[in-house]
Amino acid sequence: MPVDPVVKLLQQSALSFVGTVERLGASTMTDVPIDNRTAVVRVDQMLHAPDAFANLAGVPITVLLAAKSPPPKEGEQYTFFANGVAFGASIAVEEVGRMSVAELAPHMARATAMGGGVFSDLQAEVEAQQFRNHAKDAAAIVLGRVTGLAKASPPTHEEHDPDYWVATVDAYQIVRGRGLKPGEIQVLYANSLDVRWHTAPKPKAGQEGLFLLHATDRSLSSLAKYQILHPEDLQPVQHLDALTTNGKGT
Repeated sequence: MPVDPVVKLLQQSALSFVGTVERLGASTMTDVPIDNRTAVVRVDQMLHAPDAFANLAGVPITVLLAAKSPPPKEGEQYTFFANGVAFGASIAVEEVGRMSVAELAPHMARATAMGGGVFSDLQAEVEAQQFRNHAKDAAAIVLGRVTGLAKASPPTHEEHDPDYWVATVDAYQIVRGRGLKPGEIQVLYANSLDVRWHTAPKPKAGQEGLFLLHATDRSLSSLAKYQILHPEDLQPVQHLDALTTNGKGT
């Protein structure tokens, strides 16, 4: 089945919006170089975006136009897919791709019928696929409950110290893992709230979840066989369903 072109654009972009091209060869930011691929675009409607970009409707921003796309004309309206590149009094985004507003019409109609965001269903599809791709790199996947937590190493007092702890996980179902049997597994994690580690999973006593276990770095192997350091390594139990597509397992 061919992939919806919108899905491909969502996979590559952090935000999308309907916007009207106000000026070509211009910028809303003094520190962004201006050339024939720079445009000021008024955001007419945000379609998907991180919270920091959610309230841009009606605001002119700078768009660095993709070289592969034909330049638009002033006054034209498009659906832009982009990633943020500069932030200040205004913002600048780099275009990944664009669609005509007419091409967006089926998605708008479906969103109206379903009562959700324009790309809610497609975003869920993209996120599920990203999760499945990450799961492929796991050394083992288990369903389990945290039965113990213990500090694994003394603080180093160095910048970005991960503050390693070990969680004891009672694995009651082995989803994947050669040679693994149900029972207790030691899992290393970073308990630090430092900027480098604040998104890393931090298990809580009694927590039940889906654990995507990765082989511990060789220098840390004496602390635990497995580690969970990626934000997606600890998921709700219900997310096990996301690892199955069209009846195929992990």
